[in-house]
Amino acid sequence: MKNLQLKVMNRYILFLIISLCIYNTANAQHYVGVKDAYGIMGLSSTPSLRSKSINTTLNPGLVYRYEHKKNFAIQTELNLINKGYKFVDTATITTPRPDSTIHISSFEIPLLAQVFVRWGWFRPYITGGAFAGFITKRQKQIGDGSKKDFDKNGYERTFEYGIIGGAGMAFTVSRFELQAEWRYQYAFSFLQDPHINGQSLYMNPTQMMISL
Repeated sequence: MKNLQLKVMNRYILFLIISLCIYNTANAQHYVGVKDAYGIMGLSSTPSLRSKSINTTLNPGLVYRYEHKKNFAIQTELNLINKGYKFVDTATITTPRPDSTIHISSFEIPLLAQVFVRWGWFRPYITGGAFAGFITKRQKQIGDGSKKDFDKNGYERTFEYGIIGGAGMAFTVSRFELQAEWRYQYAFSFLQDPHINGQSLYMNPTQMMISL
């Protein structure tokens, strides 16, 4: 008898869970879209390499947002990011020539939480979360403008991860939403092995982006 009651109770609980999931999904809002971003890409290094940031204009992506609560949403993306940095001085023997610019291409997948308020067609918000990425290409541009692929020295790292924070505003037009956002991103991962030939050099890429 007790086993029968336990089975009935388990099925009842399972029914409640499934019902709640269906109800929540039915009341949620799903958004799918595309984006592009203007980026100011740089490098945080210890010891300092006295590098300069570079600007990039082509950073496309696909966006999915799940809006469940009244003032809360979760957003994920698949972005192709073009970033890099420029050297203005040589600090250690591990740096390229002073007149060189490093260009990096990577795929990044952010996972973000959004808190917002909705005033009719206007929706300001703040956002934050983490990202993971994979570097697909590195190029070095020297002073005459020519580019060549990075030498495969065996110490470059391809996997990236870090944190993201930002703010934005969205405008609803019929069934569409136009979203503009400012975002800052810092990678905890290093672009290369921080310990090479007895020297320590920590290189973390940074990004500040304005997207639409």
